[in-house]
Amino acid sequence: MKKLTLVLLALPMLIVLVILFPLTRMKTVPWGSQKKSPASEIPVVAAVTTASSANDSAASAWLGETILRGYADTNLPPQNDLTLMSRLMDTTLLLLKGAANQPLAANEDWAALFRGQNAARERFLPDHHAALNSQGQLVDRWGTPLFFHALGGGRYEVRSAGPDGRLWTDDDLHRNPDGSFRRGSELNPPSLLETRGSK
Repeated sequence: MKKLTLVLLALPMLIVLVILFPLTRMKTVPWGSQKKSPASEIPVVAAVTTASSANDSAASAWLGETILRGYADTNLPPQNDLTLMSRLMDTTLLLLKGAANQPLAANEDWAALFRGQNAARERFLPDHHAALNSQGQLVDRWGTPLFFHALGGGRYEVRSAGPDGRLWTDDDLHRNPDGSFRRGSELNPPSLLETRGSK
């Protein structure tokens, strides 16, 4: 009888403990005291503007416009243009995981990707942008189509024809995947045939 009385007295206390124990393990944070993450941790995805929201607000910018801010600015060196273009390429591949499955070797491939011709139908650049010509090609500040070279493994080289508008000349500007640049003689070394023929 004493055991039954003890069990009946202990049962309500046990029920209270079962209910309250999980609640005591939950952390409560007072309103307004949440830890704010630094700006560098804010995902780039938050900046993507969808087509529907762009129609709602004429002032909104495409993500590509934000990344390419300063593109073809004559107050900045031409290397800046190729660096910005490479950032747009990297960001696009990061956001559109399936984009790596489609061929991205030619200028037209990248231009189509940035203009929304991708599986997600996500647009990064408007049709009228300093980086695009009337044929829909990505161009340098002098209006010449950029040359893209795929190295594999998501690495790409970007080349501008430079002020003369002709590729494979000494005024070309070439950006390597690691962010370094080549110009002049280091950009266009003589081929083995030319070296052998001159001896």
